[in-house]
Amino acid sequence: MNTQHTESSETRIYSACIRPWRKEDVAALTDNLNNKKIWDNCRDSLPYPYTEKDAVSFIHYAMLQSEQNEFCIEVEGEAAGNISFTRGTDVERFNAEVGYWLAEKYWGKGITTRMLREAVRIYFNQTDVERLFADVYETNEASMRVLEEVGFHRIGLKRRACYKNGRFLNAYSYELLRTDFATCG
Repeated sequence: MNTQHTESSETRIYSACIRPWRKEDVAALTDNLNNKKIWDNCRDSLPYPYTEKDAVSFIHYAMLQSEQNEFCIEVEGEAAGNISFTRGTDVERFNAEVGYWLAEKYWGKGITTRMLREAVRIYFNQTDVERLFADVYETNEASMRVLEEVGFHRIGLKRRACYKNGRFLNAYSYELLRTDFATCG
């Protein structure tokens, strides 16, 4: 699961992997997720400001999952992000919604793309899910690029679908089928 990446304009190498969350990640999770720029691109159910109590609660939840659906993104030895899969129910039980965030200091380094690709591979290998999907606010072009680089396809625009920060936003819908990922992933 470990990967390394060299930026073309820099000599900096970022060591990154995905792994389960651990109790000792509380401080890093609190520090990295207490960022309004991250919250602005997530659902309102994510607390902001993000406190140590929120981090303890989340890590406890993540550690109790019977099917791993929360992956810690570790960068340079630090818990620096998360990739989540939320499985559907009833007739949508073979679908899962994908969500992710990464600490701002690592934005634009290709880390999210590499780690999401790895998490998708693991999730498809460990579950019977056939389809992954994500909705992205119209203002989050970086997230759209990440999804497209991993192999997700834009399937539509939901107009005025989300209400965030006191205004309505359009959201683009993306999907990735297991069979599509097997041929490109």
